[in-house]
Amino acid sequence: MSEQWGFYFDPEKCMGCHACTVSCRVRNDTDTDGPKWRRMEHVSEGEFPNYEEVSISMSCFHCSEPPCRDVCPTHAIEKRESDGIVTVNQDACIGCHYCGYACPFGAAVYGDDGLLEKCHLCLGEGAGDGHGKPPREREEDGGNTPACVDNCVGDALEAGPINEILRNASEKAAEEYHDRDDSAGAMFVVEPVTSADGESIPTTEPSE
Repeated sequence: MSEQWGFYFDPEKCMGCHACTVSCRVRNDTDTDGPKWRRMEHVSEGEFPNYEEVSISMSCFHCSEPPCRDVCPTHAIEKRESDGIVTVNQDACIGCHYCGYACPFGAAVYGDDGLLEKCHLCLGEGAGDGHGKPPREREEDGGNTPACVDNCVGDALEAGPINEILRNASEKAAEEYHDRDDSAGAMFVVEPVTSADGESIPTTEPSE
């Protein structure tokens, strides 16, 4: 693989305004009452008065070794060699939802037809063809940066080659990224978020 693209998220800058989720819908022309390719999760810790709630912007993590791809019986899910973006071919998807059971981050979402829909970083053809969208070129070829990144009010989101993004991350976040196993996603939080009582709030641990 030439390079791995992914997301960088700084929860300290996120205001929980949902501009990322709305702009994703607009850019990709998804139904307003349909699945969200990007969504906001709210992580809470503690009790009043020592209560803290943190907003986390979530989408497909474009994993290094995607478990969703490995369990797909029709090989509808692929990881692109050029940039590591995980895509879905809806013509091959049979709606078995094995990918949803396999995803450790709960990122798989489905349309009314039961077929997988997902983030493709608004770069390349990705899942766009499955939704009747014109092919998109990569950013350096005049294509789009992800809508969520373009419209993030607090500049909490960035996207691009992981090696470039890591230059902007804190030393601790970079170390944590490199220490993760191959199943970890290509999205990471810049720093562990600290609650009101000084304890670290887990934000990127996969679910059981």
